[in-house]
Amino acid sequence: MEINVDIGGTFTDCFATDGTRVTTAKALTTHHDLSQGFMTAVDDLATGFGITTDEVLQRTEAIRYATTLGTNALIERTGPRLGLLTTRGFEDVVPIGRCRSYGEGLSHTENRNLAKARRPEPLIPRDHIVGLRERMDHAGKVVMPLDRDEVREAVGELVDKGVRGFVVSLMWSFKNPAHEQLIRDVIEEEYPDTYLGRFPIILAHEVSGRAGEYVRSMTSILDAYLHRFTADRMSDLRNELRDRGYAGPLLLVHNSGGMGSLARTTPLQTIHAGPVAGLFGSRHMAERFDLGKVVTTDMGGTSFDIGVVVEGSVRFYEFNPVIDRWLVQMPMMDIKAVGAGGGSIATHDVMRGVAVGPRSAGSTPGPACYGQGGTEPTVTDANLVLGYLNPDWYHGGELTLDVKRAQRAIDRRVGRPMGLDTARAARAIRTVVDNNMGDAIFKEIVLKGYDPRDFTVFSFGGGGPLHACGYAEVLQIPRVVVPPNSPVFSASGAAGLDLLHIYERSEHVVLLNPLFKTKLEDYSVVNDIVDGFMAEAAADFADEGHTPEEIRYVLELDMRSGGQLYVTTISSPCLRIESEADLADILQAYFTEYADRFGEFAVTEEVGASIETVRLRASVPRERWEPQALPAATVAVEDCVKATRDCWWERSSGYEPTPVYDYDRLGPGHRLSGPAILEGRDTTVVVQPGWDAELDAVGFLMLTKEDVK
Repeated sequence: MEINVDIGGTFTDCFATDGTRVTTAKALTTHHDLSQGFMTAVDDLATGFGITTDEVLQRTEAIRYATTLGTNALIERTGPRLGLLTTRGFEDVVPIGRCRSYGEGLSHTENRNLAKARRPEPLIPRDHIVGLRERMDHAGKVVMPLDRDEVREAVGELVDKGVRGFVVSLMWSFKNPAHEQLIRDVIEEEYPDTYLGRFPIILAHEVSGRAGEYVRSMTSILDAYLHRFTADRMSDLRNELRDRGYAGPLLLVHNSGGMGSLARTTPLQTIHAGPVAGLFGSRHMAERFDLGKVVTTDMGGTSFDIGVVVEGSVRFYEFNPVIDRWLVQMPMMDIKAVGAGGGSIATHDVMRGVAVGPRSAGSTPGPACYGQGGTEPTVTDANLVLGYLNPDWYHGGELTLDVKRAQRAIDRRVGRPMGLDTARAARAIRTVVDNNMGDAIFKEIVLKGYDPRDFTVFSFGGGGPLHACGYAEVLQIPRVVVPPNSPVFSASGAAGLDLLHIYERSEHVVLLNPLFKTKLEDYSVVNDIVDGFMAEAAADFADEGHTPEEIRYVLELDMRSGGQLYVTTISSPCLRIESEADLADILQAYFTEYADRFGEFAVTEEVGASIETVRLRASVPRERWEPQALPAATVAVEDCVKATRDCWWERSSGYEPTPVYDYDRLGPGHRLSGPAILEGRDTTVVVQPGWDAELDAVGFLMLTKEDVK
């Protein structure tokens, strides 16, 4: 048995497999202690398998866990008091923040008015940043040695100020880490393991091997800030699982699209891990069904997460993402989150009319219709008033929705201020959120150089299929796919993740010199870096119980042409450069990717090409979970209609009797036309007028716009 977990802002999703059987579960996320919601979901899994919770854990071989612990710690600013040791003269690099940190992490609207923007509250105040007299040059040569006594004095001053953790980020340390290692030795001498005052020490060269002192420092600071909080919580969960009989590894999903053991995971790798698992699952399904271009849309209770999957391209990776309000250096699958979940709060805006999000009611108190103390109208309240949700069958009937509470909240906060009746106000809320999601998807696809109409939408999450036809129409996309187990699809995506570690280092290597018309001749400059990475990977995977023969490698290169500021990332056609033919293949791969992104007329090979960063992806492949063929349908599609409910549709500007189908009874080949509601235990699919729906052999529901057949 295997258990895969995705903890969202509102629900904790579980997806478990036992041979060919699959069981899913959802529980409200308990933000004060995420393990409580997780164990509640495991209790539901046990009920589904017909055994006790302890028996489930005893039979489970692996638990894959996508957590939001790091995100919560950043939002709440509950990290420890840290000190930063850096090269003298560079103490203000982090506080200045490249003079651009005002806008990083802000919305597009807020970026238009930076005059009112404020810098984020620093994780390390200026008086906790100390400069040391030392210096390495760009090649890693010692220019000024570091004095141990100076380090000892600086560390003592920081400890006296209340510092309980250290970040060490020196200039060019990724070229020569000797001085950073010396500082760690001094701190460990002064505060050994036997002391209660033992401090975590994060060295920047171990966190990031890329150039850019500000971004490398911020990456290390965030890692240190989340370190103890994440480690303590995950250790507590692991101990609880051990006490309940679980003997397997606790594997954490990484935002790089892989996973690793608790001992080989940094806190930053867990940020946005849940949506990344859904993106990876979509990528796998797109490959299986030969869909070249897919946009993934995961709508939960708090956010709407967007990802782009394009066959053969690394464009769905972000190598300098913004986490909270800070730019960091780490390869991360590119996920854009929009405040447009089922719990997003709707308000009346004097200038814009109806505004939805980004504030969310979350799981506590939740939407007004939950009856848990929420009084503000949400997207879920609007869908309930419009007739799309069954008040008696929400979350499988475990949570009864109160229609009157939803009506009162919408009428009080939106309807009366706008002069609309309750139904039209609810429709306005739904239209706004559909448009918000459609606009966000449009920007994400177009900014990567594609036409949205060439894509297929993958819609999942508890609320995605509820709105899929709406935002697909905004984009003029005629095809939507609702995958099997869509309410917990991100959790199911974790079932196919490989063990993955990524190694990277900045290195400027000219491959094609346009001035002298020469090509790289000393291939060892690149090959030595790759060989070093492979040795590191072998050691890391050995600690996780794997041999070098099991490891698969992919080399990625950040490249750019002469005079350009930004890099283009390619997947190298060869692991090592052994000949001029290998070099030519790399150059061709670069110019091909560049032309695909910016157009063939933008390619100018005469300006040359150089490598800026060498990145090695090392993975141990796993057998991926595959959806099983469904049993043949035994009843006609008309027999799957379980009720008729009045739903509000645009074409009549009012309510119409609408068939409600039992989603769980639909079988392969069943086909129906909108308007229709497909009602499952943890999800509802709205098939709008003008759309058709058809279920395939393994449970993929295909929604197609009628006028494009």
